[in-house]
Amino acid sequence: MKQLLTALCALALAAACSAPAEIATAPAQAPEADKAASVETALQDTGAPVPRDGDGRPLEYLLLGQKLPAFTAPMADGSIFDSAKLDRWTVISIWSAACGDSVADGPYVAALDRAIAQDPDLDFGSIHVPLSPEEAKADRYFGDHASLEAYFASSGYTLPVILDADGRVREQLKINWTPTYLLISPDAVVRAFRTDLSVDKDQPVKTYIKNVSEVRKDVRDLLASDPSDLE
Repeated sequence: MKQLLTALCALALAAACSAPAEIATAPAQAPEADKAASVETALQDTGAPVPRDGDGRPLEYLLLGQKLPAFTAPMADGSIFDSAKLDRWTVISIWSAACGDSVADGPYVAALDRAIAQDPDLDFGSIHVPLSPEEAKADRYFGDHASLEAYFASSGYTLPVILDADGRVREQLKINWTPTYLLISPDAVVRAFRTDLSVDKDQPVKTYIKNVSEVRKDVRDLLASDPSDLE
């Protein structure tokens, strides 16, 4: 079973779409921890392998416990998304219509979007990424579909979508597997990460929502004397 990975108080504790369900949370980092994180980033950015499970899904996420990199990108509805405006707890689904694992997760993500809509303190967004910059250039951005609209028409659901047409956002966010799910806190820190929901056979959406709630509570307890500080 895949786990939702968090980084909380140094606790660190995804196959074909590479470039299950408890969460991992992250603490506010001291300067020494920042330094260590920078070293880890440098090593992995220069080609050190990312630990993976038997199916190839990553067991670690490079930006867990760090600030989400700032980015802007167009949305499918014509507006512009600006990550600097994230100021609430937010789940971000990073996926590709050209990825079989993302397609398998699709119905669960649609259900997750609906469930999150019932929580006034939690937001949802998704980022559609190419499997690689080369795939984007080869007009394979939406796989066998001519457009995002065509994909949603065939799948029977819709999502709010940020469009990463050239892979720039995927690279900024250090995503090496689709689908990937990030939990962002109001201070813009990546608090949790996991891969495919579909590998959890027993109520994956309900379990994921429960885990998100647990991480939110853990982070509030850790970082705020008044839990409402991070609502």
